[in-house]
Amino acid sequence: MRRRSLLIGLGLSGTTGFARADLAQAIGHNVEISPTTLDLSGLGSTTTCTVLNNGTVPTSSQIRLRSWYQAYGQDVLSATTSVVASPPFISLAPGARQIVRIANLATSPASSETCYRLLLNELPSAGNLTNSGVTVLIAFSLPVFVAGTDARPPQLTASFAVGPDGRPALRIVNAGDVHARLSDVSYTLQNRRVFMMPGLVGYVLPHSTRDIMLPLVTMPQPGGLLAGVTQLQTEPTPIDLH
Repeated sequence: MRRRSLLIGLGLSGTTGFARADLAQAIGHNVEISPTTLDLSGLGSTTTCTVLNNGTVPTSSQIRLRSWYQAYGQDVLSATTSVVASPPFISLAPGARQIVRIANLATSPASSETCYRLLLNELPSAGNLTNSGVTVLIAFSLPVFVAGTDARPPQLTASFAVGPDGRPALRIVNAGDVHARLSDVSYTLQNRRVFMMPGLVGYVLPHSTRDIMLPLVTMPQPGGLLAGVTQLQTEPTPIDLH
């Protein structure tokens, strides 16, 4: 039987507790990681996360750090040596857990927050093989933020734009020095809710632009109220819409 691989990608946000892959759990194979957002205070700082094998077969995983920035409204990852993880490879028996240390090795401080992604990729093994001959692998992507020395909070403005696939998009600009974790974004026009995007919508990194695709087929009319929640708020607040 030909062996095929299926990669389950989990782009995780700032939820608390262990993040888990429910599909993997259904076949008796589960990798979990906590916390799902990592913060470093500056030069030489460290933090940790914990990887847990909550399944019934051994697992092996690779851990890498990538620089995270946004260009042309999209997320971009690139290689970096400024932040590292130790150990970079882990093998866990069922029920075992491993603490992974993340260290900031940058040689000079930054005034703005710098952003990275921790990538955990499960490696193929005999325990990944299902009865159908498919190798099920788990991939996590966690945000990692290094605080700036004199960082201003997010400063958001927005406009409607045409996305890369021709559909309406919300183009959000962050002129601040700290990322904005946007959730519960809504647009109301003449007391009518045009769209509502509940839960996590996405991140807008410092001094960056992020295009977020809208659940619409036509461009919204201007003149309404755009609102959303960031990590610094508990209730939706207006976002300046141009």
